[in-house]
This record gives sequence, structure tokens and C-alpha cells, in this order.
Amino acid sequence: MNLIQRDMASAKGLTQDQAQIVADLIGSWSKHVVKNHKRENYYLGKVSVKDLGVSVSKDIAKKLDPHIDWAAKSVNWWADRVQFQGFTCQDEEVLNELDRISRLNDLGNLVRKAVLCALKTSPSFIAVTCGDTDHGEPEVVLSGYPATAASAIWSDAKKRIQAGLVVVDTKYMASYRRKVPTLAYVLTDTECIILRASGGGWVASSVPHSMGRVPMEPVTYHPTLERPFGSSRITSTVMGLVDDAQRELMNMAATAAFAAAPQKYFMGADPAAIKAIEGSPFGAFVGSIMAASPNKKGNTPTYGQLPQLTMQPHSDYMHLLASMFSDATSVPLSSLGFSGVNPTSADAIIASKEDAIVDINGFISSVRQSLVIVASMAIAAARNQSYTDIISSYEIGAIFADPATPSPVSMSSAIKERVETFPWMADSDVPLRDLGYSGDELSELVRDRSRANANNMIEALGQVGQA
Repeated sequence: MNLIQRDMASAKGLTQDQAQIVADLIGSWSKHVVKNHKRENYYLGKVSVKDLGVSVSKDIAKKLDPHIDWAAKSVNWWADRVQFQGFTCQDEEVLNELDRISRLNDLGNLVRKAVLCALKTSPSFIAVTCGDTDHGEPEVVLSGYPATAASAIWSDAKKRIQAGLVVVDTKYMASYRRKVPTLAYVLTDTECIILRASGGGWVASSVPHSMGRVPMEPVTYHPTLERPFGSSRITSTVMGLVDDAQRELMNMAATAAFAAAPQKYFMGADPAAIKAIEGSPFGAFVGSIMAASPNKKGNTPTYGQLPQLTMQPHSDYMHLLASMFSDATSVPLSSLGFSGVNPTSADAIIASKEDAIVDINGFISSVRQSLVIVASMAIAAARNQSYTDIISSYEIGAIFADPATPSPVSMSSAIKERVETFPWMADSDVPLRDLGYSGDELSELVRDRSRANANNMIEALGQVGQA
């Protein structure tokens, strides 16, 4: 599904420089779109078995269509442990403004989607634009885009995006049997170029902005100096192992079906006799029969049975593939449905996931920095100021849950140990956020705590007065 079209670069109203920027962005998108769609198909499990044609006949292979969700598991297992909890800032006015913008844009779900897409294809993008309040949009709009519907050009000198293109709206066309883009934004340091589909072509208009930089930030997994937009969790190794596993599942299904019908044979029997046996009670007992016609010497028919097939070699091979997949992705083997020796303690469980947790923490650090930039751009857009003024004036932070303790039960145990070690932490907001409280719920708990502390102080003062 090509959401970015080459004729966007020839939209009416574009200057020569603007047309060149759009063409460069489309060219960058075209280089990666095939690979991105391929990884999307692996994530969705829409990949057919790559049969080698040596173990299962073509007729049987056509009837079997096994799928395995390991590619999705390599993405979802990471994404489930990246839990955004909100922003921090010493300036209460800025913090309240960020909370309001986050609520209006459902930022929690937006971050979750951006993280998921970044792990699938890397990168995904979050754009900050001014909304149309007359049409019910908030003053500041935060929008997320996957790599299949967005493009960007990286500047090594600026260490950020130099220009970006995002598909804002689409329309399903019955004639094409797919969605086609109807609205796109091209974002630069000084303006937002609006591309609208009109009469089979595109029309461009531009709106200046005061951000001072491209109002668009990538969310990346494993970025490097050579690949600033990072890489996908669905690597070539992952796709190869998924292909092997699906092929082995097909072989297992064919073997199981063959083993379910015990294979007996008669050698040297007359075909008419075989037909008589198949219609008798004895035929029901022997099941499927492999017959051989008598030779010229008229040998006596011989009855026999082929050895019973075993599934153990197939099970062992699937376990080997799962182990290789776990080693390549750091997803625990138990999460793939293969149980081993169960860890006996919480420390042992954490140790078994240490490689994964270290990598997820690195990814969270990258996402945190991206969200700090997005939050600063959102405040800049709301106040019609430059990004530089906001990022240099306020220390904005992004909070994430500890990926080592994603469940409320495990987090409660961890917080209990912390508070016992540092009793003063009980009066901090950090444990409340770690338990998943945020927004209005967190504010209400903080107010309740303040009232409780005030009541305790009044009661203590009263006791002192009586004494």
C-alpha cells in the first residue's frame, strides 16, 4: 500500500526548492518501503510457508498453511515493558500545560503505538502541529506516524531531522481496492507545506511556524552513527527462523497425519483380494493398506506393517529453533511456549531476563529523549515561541515504569523493599507513579496525602498544647 505518491513532488503551488525537498523525501521513503512492508507482513503473520519441496508433496503443502507469531512476539515483548507514565518539570505552570496537552491528545496511547511501530520498522515519528479549534481539534496536536506513512531526511550537522513528510489522512478507493492519501504535511525548519489531493493531482499551500526546527521527532530502536533512524526488531535472522519454524510446523502436521493412519501392506496379493479385505471387518482393523501385485512366479501374499513414526525429531528441532530465536532476540524461551527449568526465586527470574531488560532500558532512554523534545515543541507551539527558548528555559523530563517489574504485584514488592531501605521515600510521588498512578488520580492522591499530613500536624500540636 503506497501511501506516499511520487506525483506529490509536482503539486501545484510548490516552489522549485519545495518541490526538490518533497522529491528527496519521497526518494528516501521509496528506498525502504519494500523492506518495511515485508516486516509488517511478518509481524502480522501474513507470510506463506517457504517449502523446500523435499519432504511434503506439493498437493499436501497447498492444504497446510501454518503460521507462527514469533516475529510479533519479538516486538510485543519489548513494547509491553515500555510504559510511559507522564512528564516532570519544576515549573508547575509548564507541567500543568503538558498534562492538559497530553490528555487532549491521548498521549499514553500515542506513545504506545509509536513504540510498537518503532520496534517493527524503526523509526516511527511524532509530529507537533497547531490544531484547528474551529473543527474541534486541540490547540496543539500530537500525531504519530509509522515508517510506511512517513519519511524524513537526517542532518548529521544539526543532529536532528532536516525535513519530514507525513501522510495525515487517507481515503479508501474501491477502484484501487486500497487506501490512497488525500492530505500530507511536509515539515521544514520554517514552514509546514500542506499537500491536498485535488482532481487527480495535488495542490500545495504553506503555513509558516515559529518553532525554529522541524516539528517532528523520530522514535528509534538501536540508532547508530551510520543509521540514525535505527533498525527493526524483526531482523533477517528473525525472519529466517520464522520461515524455518513454519516449514517445520508443516512437516510436523504432515507427519502426524501420516502416523495417525497405521500403514499396513500386502505383498504378492491379488488386487481383487485387497478390495475384498478393505470392505471387511479385517479391513477396518488394518486401516490404510499398501498393496503390491503378485509377480510372475505367483509368490504367496505377505502381510506386514511399517514402523510407527515418532514426532520426537520434529519436537527437538522446534525446540532448537526456539532456542536460536531466544538467543537472537533475548525473548525468554518460556515466553515462546517452551518450558525449561523454572527459576526458584525472584532474583533468578530477573537474572534470566537480564539481557532483555538491559536492552529495553537502552530503548527507553532513547524514547525518553524523544518525548522530552516532543514536550518542549508542544509547549513552544502552545505559546508561539521557538523550541530553543523552551528547551533552554525548562527542565522537562519523561517518566517510564521499571521494565524489570512491569506487573503491579512485582512493582509493589519492589517499592516495599525501597521504602524499607529509605523510609523518607514514602512521602515522595515516585512510588505512586511506579504503581501506575498518573494524571488526575495521582493529583488526587497527592492532595489526600497533604490533607492527612496537615491533620496529623494539627493533632500533634493539640497534644503539645494539652501537655
